Amino acid sequence: AHGEITVSAKLSVLREDQLPPGFPNIDMGPQLKVVERTRTATMLCAASGNPDPEITWFKDFLPVDPATSNGRIKQLRSGALQIENSDETDQGKYECVATNSAGVRYSSPANLYVRELREV
Repeated sequence: AHGEITVSAKLSVLREDQLPPGFPNIDMGPQLKVVERTRTATMLCAASGNPDPEITWFKDFLPVDPATSNGRIKQLRSGALQIENSDETDQGKYECVATNSAGVRYSSPANLYVRELREV
């Protein structure tokens, strides 16, 4: 065989009442939000677990990396995602993800809509 690689994976689907102790819980997930262009949008997320879970964000199923946004997108200490000077490219479906050694939990997705500034 020419360098064959065999990989096996185990997927465990657990009922809510069978989750291991300390498994992350999303206490407050993001909600649908409409923001005017150039304004700041904040998507909230709070999670608990033992050990304290780390929160990361996904937008349209891809990880959000605040480091590539030149400071425009920040993850706050609370876990919230803050998007300054929002524009059309920020529109999409956001999920927050809580991860610790006991497991991984995704929030329900929430859409962010960016609309034109309304003239007064």
